[in-house]
Amino acid sequence: MNTRKTIIKTLFFTCALTMSNAAVCANKQDINDKLITLSGTIDSINGELSDQRASIGAIKSQVEHSNNQLRRQMLEELKTLQRQNQYLYDTLLAQKERNGESMKIKPLRNYDLQTPDGKMILGEDEYVYVKEADSTIVARIDTGASQSSISASDIVEFERNSKKWLRFKIIHNDRTIEVEAPYVKQTKLRQSSIDGYSYRPVVKLNIKIGDFSTTAEFNLIDRTKMQYALLIGRNLLTDIAVVDVSRRYVQGRNDKKGLLIVCTDDYVEAVKNGINLNAEYDILQKLNKGGQIASKATDGAESLGTNAQVALPSVNNQIEEKEGKKPALKLDKKQQKKIAAEKALQEEEENEQVDKAELEELLASMKEDLKQL
Repeated sequence: MNTRKTIIKTLFFTCALTMSNAAVCANKQDINDKLITLSGTIDSINGELSDQRASIGAIKSQVEHSNNQLRRQMLEELKTLQRQNQYLYDTLLAQKERNGESMKIKPLRNYDLQTPDGKMILGEDEYVYVKEADSTIVARIDTGASQSSISASDIVEFERNSKKWLRFKIIHNDRTIEVEAPYVKQTKLRQSSIDGYSYRPVVKLNIKIGDFSTTAEFNLIDRTKMQYALLIGRNLLTDIAVVDVSRRYVQGRNDKKGLLIVCTDDYVEAVKNGINLNAEYDILQKLNKGGQIASKATDGAESLGTNAQVALPSVNNQIEEKEGKKPALKLDKKQQKKIAAEKALQEEEENEQVDKAELEELLASMKEDLKQL
């Protein structure tokens, strides 16, 4: 009897477990079906989003292209209008000159320096003032070079205001100029001479050509053995200048009293003819140095320099003596206080002597009055 009950219980639990497993399996299948459906929906949404992104990208590209076209069109129209205005002005000016009349207004353009649409005219060689070098350097204008470059030797990296800077030397015309400039990047250039690539550091320099001032990037390369210490490439020429290779020095030189670095051939020719291209600059530097540093020339003469306030004391004394003045002594504060105290004591003694003389005179006068009485 007990065995029968046990068998019945076992069959009951087995059926219950089977039904439970079947329910669990059904639930799992249902969950899997839902996950598959959800995954399909997500894939569909992602596909739609990708299509929308592609459409937005296409629209954005079309808008940018349209904007660029509109920008170029407006620029061309402005240039056309500018040329028309310039033509009208030139026609009016020529008519006035034919009639013997003069116009008080200056011409809008100097066609020796600029094109009718306002671009600079550059020759094969141009004077370029480099602010960081405080020098005017003759540059070769090279439309075949994509980037501009400047001669650099002994390049040293350092930090200024938490930014990377480079210090280098320009060695040209038997002169050495130290330059410091902010680092921009490292550029990779193809070298046909070595059949490969070369890597050059790039710095940012402030330059001026004629009346045009700008900040531009320059590759650093040792041009010591090259003709020109400076080369101007297309990165500086695009949209601002046209080049006439039949001319030189079209824009003229800005810093006429500063240091001038020319191409090697011109420098050698000048030296051969006994010409110092920087004679005025050297004289000015010598005079300034004489005014700033107490030094004597080889003949024993002392230099006053351009600033008399910092000249040697003996030179100042000689000048003051010639002008009939007593040489002024330069004293420190302790000496000045001592002299002031001595002067005050002397004045006090002089006042006492005056008072004593006046008292003696008064006593003598009183004695005379007593005698008469």
